[in-house]
Amino acid sequence: MLKKNILCVLVLSMLIPIGVSAQTLTTKTEPDAKAVTTQKKSPKAPYVSQIKLERETIKKNHDTNQVIKDDIKGEIAQVKTLIAQDKANKTLKSKKEAITAQRVVIKADRDILEGININLKANRNTNKTDIANKDYATLVNDLNKIAPLQTSKTPVLQKISSDLDTLISLFSN
Repeated sequence: MLKKNILCVLVLSMLIPIGVSAQTLTTKTEPDAKAVTTQKKSPKAPYVSQIKLERETIKKNHDTNQVIKDDIKGEIAQVKTLIAQDKANKTLKSKKEAITAQRVVIKADRDILEGININLKANRNTNKTDIANKDYATLVNDLNKIAPLQTSKTPVLQKISSDLDTLISLFSN
């Protein structure tokens, strides 16, 4: 056992100086290679600030829309509980026409929202291909198209939220 440990230590002690000397040889013999790599600019470099700015705008718009979506989820949960209560109390029949009309309005708003989401998804896929192709000039232009779509989505989400509030008030009456 002792012989194996001594043998391992000897082998390792021989490898360490070889590795260090090999490293020093490559850095001494190729100083021009490092200079070339540090001077070479990436194709993304001129567009980095524009890409960051657009992504920050997209993130802010997303956060704004997400707050509204969270409110909508809460309102939908409230509508579901009100429906369950009204079914138990059998008071839905008197409100059925107004509720149906309001649900049609909400459905139309959701269809508009779905159209915007389809365009957003297509733009995101285009962005992915731009990044894969390292076409950063086109990426900046495609990122510029996302923010207006997101801002057009915000009033639709707000309208859905107000429509749900109206539906809640119909149930409450």
